[in-house]
Amino acid sequence: MLTSSLSPAPHPPSAALGPFLSALVACCAVLSAGCGEDMDADRARTEPAYVIGIRPAPGATIFPDGKVVVVFNRDPGHVECEGGRLDPDEQMGTVRTYRMDWGATISFTWPDDGSLTVGYSTLDCVGEGGEPTLIAVTPEQGGSASAQELQANGIVMEFNEPVEPAEAGSRGAFLIGDSNGEEWRPTVTADGHRITVRAARSGVFVPERTYHVTGSVSDASGASTVISLTYQTTDGDE
Repeated sequence: MLTSSLSPAPHPPSAALGPFLSALVACCAVLSAGCGEDMDADRARTEPAYVIGIRPAPGATIFPDGKVVVVFNRDPGHVECEGGRLDPDEQMGTVRTYRMDWGATISFTWPDDGSLTVGYSTLDCVGEGGEPTLIAVTPEQGGSASAQELQANGIVMEFNEPVEPAEAGSRGAFLIGDSNGEEWRPTVTADGHRITVRAARSGVFVPERTYHVTGSVSDASGASTVISLTYQTTDGDE
């Protein structure tokens, strides 16, 4: 007697499951990515805020009302400042810009016991009655500058108001002197808030010397300010 047994043929997966499985995989991927982003955000929030950069560098020469830019590793929240002020007033994020007061240091404190104090050199700029005020000079004084740059472009000073240089031949007229004891009367031009001092001839500025630039300016009211700048020249062709 012959007997036979028939096994049922396996059923292929229902075609209706395809879209469901694809959607499930996509959902898991989204959830996984979202979890990773949340973990990164939580890690950033728990990491202490600290300063990773500041301009100008500590010890540099700065002027009253000079700009100081502080860069944090993350948004530190509210930052208290002594010796300066936010400019503009409302700032958020990792970069904050401040203006120096008249002192030589500026200090910052922020949540979680964060703090920083930075010291600068202040420019020798003495005003009779406080005005006019030198707020910027190019090249930056107190450091090195190429002799070629000084010879070609001169020294440009910016004041907080229109000024005029002392007259040639007067006591406060601008003078350039070097470390070898030589002195020259420069060419001085005024343009509103700006005074430019240039060498009157070629060869005044040479590498590897220290130069002192002195003079005075006055405003419309007659109030004057004495200026004293120092440069150490380098060879810009090296």
